[in-house]
Amino acid sequence: MRHPPPPEPPPSFGRSPLEEGEDEARHRAAMRMRLLGEDTEITAFHQARREAQLLGQVESQGEGPARIVGLLNEQLSGAQGVEFKNLLARELKPQLDRLADQVDQATTENRRKIAAFVSRSAQLAGRENAATFEKLLTATADAEARHLRSSAGAGAIVCASELQSALRRAANQTYRAALIDKSREHLERLAREALQLPSEELRSVLVQLLGAAEQLGRMECNALAKTVLTGVLGEGKAHGLPRLVKALPLALQAAPGGGNWAIRLMLNLMERGEQEAAQALAEAFTRIIREARERCGPLLRPVQTAADKAELLEHCVKLDAQVSMLAALLPACALVLAARGAVPGGGNGPLVTEALVAVACLDAVGATENGQRVLRHTLIHEEQGEPSFLGIVPVVARPLSHPRMLQLLSQSGLHVPHYQQGGGLFVQRVARQVFRALSGTVVARSQKGEGEEARRLLHSALSVHAPLYGMNLEGGRFTVELLEGLRSNPEPAQGPRVLAELERLAKANPSPYGTGYVESLRTLVTALAERDPHAAPKSGGLRQRAGAAPKMNVREVERTHIIGVKQLEAEREAARAAKAAAARGAPAKGSSRGSAGAPARRPASAPAPAPAPPPAPKPPAPEGLGPMSALEAERTHILQTKNLEPQRAARPPKPSTSEPARPSGPTRPLRG
Repeated sequence: MRHPPPPEPPPSFGRSPLEEGEDEARHRAAMRMRLLGEDTEITAFHQARREAQLLGQVESQGEGPARIVGLLNEQLSGAQGVEFKNLLARELKPQLDRLADQVDQATTENRRKIAAFVSRSAQLAGRENAATFEKLLTATADAEARHLRSSAGAGAIVCASELQSALRRAANQTYRAALIDKSREHLERLAREALQLPSEELRSVLVQLLGAAEQLGRMECNALAKTVLTGVLGEGKAHGLPRLVKALPLALQAAPGGGNWAIRLMLNLMERGEQEAAQALAEAFTRIIREARERCGPLLRPVQTAADKAELLEHCVKLDAQVSMLAALLPACALVLAARGAVPGGGNGPLVTEALVAVACLDAVGATENGQRVLRHTLIHEEQGEPSFLGIVPVVARPLSHPRMLQLLSQSGLHVPHYQQGGGLFVQRVARQVFRALSGTVVARSQKGEGEEARRLLHSALSVHAPLYGMNLEGGRFTVELLEGLRSNPEPAQGPRVLAELERLAKANPSPYGTGYVESLRTLVTALAERDPHAAPKSGGLRQRAGAAPKMNVREVERTHIIGVKQLEAEREAARAAKAAAARGAPAKGSSRGSAGAPARRPASAPAPAPAPPPAPKPPAPEGLGPMSALEAERTHILQTKNLEPQRAARPPKPSTSEPARPSGPTRPLRG
């Protein structure tokens, strides 16, 4: 049987945006009903096939690529499993390849929307489906590169700002790498033009480039550094290099998040034989890192030695006001340590030593809001396949316990016992802050219904950073399986059992670095175990907010309210009787005012109710209960009025009396 075609959406003349959105939602629901039919219990294959047909219908109606990829993002953001996402990506590949040919016709704003939506969809679909989105992302990056070349006449500052907007809009390695590669000549020309500007304008251009490189991965950041350096050096002539060396440290202080790009510029200068310029940059970076650390020096030890949570919170708030620069520079310091053999001064030079002391502050910095933000961004980048600076922590733990380093750490205001005996306590405290940042992101994704995304993030973090909690890679895989079961089926009572099992795994799979303790996972285990277990099963693209109370029907809500009011009134009556008996010096007796639900005051217009036998005496309530609040009195009055309604209905109304206002609740007789 063929379904009739869905109705066309009505014209939007004189209609509000809300009405237009409702009409569009109804139109899409009708299209989905025509494609899916009445039966919603279908396999993942059929659901993916029909959702792809729905997007094909949207394309046939003349919708632009931005609208189509936005709908695709909504479909992949649901709670469907991995099988559905893989099948949907496979079904949509021909359509996405067709959309790649239409990107050139989109406006700049729509093109950047397409890049953002497709990048998000590629992340949700997983790296196994990266080929599905590759052509569309590459075409979008190609069109964006042509736009950047067309804006070259607007000046270096505008071009750098446009580059930053284009790179920040889409968090995808394929898109960013293609954009930098297609814009290579434009970026070289931008670097040459920037060196001809006054000092303040040159600094503004470098700040924009540092901001653009802040979110780049390792390969894209290095490619951008090489391209800009090629433009600066020109045809082997370094006339503008001194200006770059002088302006870059000042720009880094304004945009410390781009420190990785600044360090890679220095490393590329070393590769090209520009030793003097690289040495000048190394000295400037050493000074910047030292100043950022010394600004936090007096506040680091109190955070490391806090006795309880209240004291820790107080010191973290004070440190957070000064730590933003140091927290942003930590990834660059880790890069210096990773490439310590190639930096000016060698592995024992001032820059490497200063970077080592800065990384030693990570356990205190990670406890602040700025530090948690850096850790969350790092873990998310790891999920996307990028290496992070956290891998350097177990490597540098043992050098930190050297006597010369311990003396330097003490002079820097750090708590020396954390770094003694191989730095095990330092690694444990860093791991605790890392897993604290991980737990917040994983639980948030789980509560939003993004179970697959939460599982992927948990897997990447626990597998890569197994040495932080005292295991090797094999133990990390076992840990992932154990904690994923706890995440998908949270039970608060299972926390101690899981920790005991992790202790057994740590003994069987010890870390090759000899550092790390399972105790650092306690925050993560507790967060996963105590998540609301009533997060509804996700089906049909619908999600219930995790943590919400189970829904009750009207009768259950009414009964719950009535029982609560009756219990409260009974306790109040018993307390009043106990007070009166104590005042008369006689033993307390039960109240003779009637049942707990009987009215304390009878409206003047209502007839007197039939006398009721006194209830059984109630146990006296604790002393000190005062009169009811206004809210309790209002609820009691509503209940009393409801109890009188059956009696009024049994008698004919009197013309001389006026019936009191009927409450807004249900008017049927109350039961039980």
